[in-house]
Parts: sequence; C-alpha cells; structure tokens
Amino acid sequence: MSGAYTIFGAKVQPHVLSIATLLTVIGGITIPKYINPATPAATPAPAAAAPSEDLDVEKLLNDFLAEEKK
Repeated sequence: MSGAYTIFGAKVQPHVLSIATLLTVIGGITIPKYINPATPAATPAPAAAAPSEDLDVEKLLNDFLAEEKK
C-alpha cells in the first residue's frame, strides 16, 4: 500500500480518507432533509404577470422625460 497521512499524530490510510470524505458529503446533504422535513421543497416561482393593456409605456416615458426637463 502507499504511504499513510499523519493527521493529529495518527497514521491514516488514503482509502479511509476517501471513504470519510464521501460519507461526510452524503451525510451533509441527507441529514438536513430529515432534521426539518416540514420545510417544503423548492416551490416553483409564480409566473410573471403579463402587463395590462392599460399600461402605455410611451406615455409614461414621455411624462417622465417632461418632469425631468422641469
């Protein structure tokens, strides 16, 4: 086997480090799901409302520019 790493004074084999890394990542993703299951999963964002036909952008722009010239 290849050389071992020294971590906090103990010899640790590389395969043990890889297994510990995988377990940490999987546990970090999985455990929070079970701690607070009441939170809903990501809900889709509501669709953006279409602009109403009463909205006249050109008129609003002209009004705004007229106010800026004052």
